Amino acid sequence: DALNAIDGITCAKPGGAFYVFPNIAGVCEKLGILRAYESLPETRRKSTSPSTLFQLFALYRHGVATLDRRSFGVVGSEGKHFLRISIAASMDTLKEGIKRLRAASRDSEGFADFFSHMPER
Repeated sequence: DALNAIDGITCAKPGGAFYVFPNIAGVCEKLGILRAYESLPETRRKSTSPSTLFQLFALYRHGVATLDRRSFGVVGSEGKHFLRISIAASMDTLKEGIKRLRAASRDSEGFADFFSHMPER
């Protein structure tokens, strides 16, 4: 429920697994990640994705660790903007992670700065 409350994220409730796969397409659009990704050279686009860009931004600027869609399989990942998040943690840890993801999802200026300083652009 907390992930679905973040503007730009939709997430199905897990059916017994210890991870969730939130769709962050709305966040990617809102933060300008899709435009940033398209501005990369073709060779760089082949080795990354919009969800990878958000994953790295969330980690380095907001201190929350997730996995991007490409980390759990490249086949069929084109045009899909998902993260994988473990929920095998304490409730306090999960609440803090959600708080940080919410902050990252609203930080378009922070993403623009992060992207402009990424190596190998």
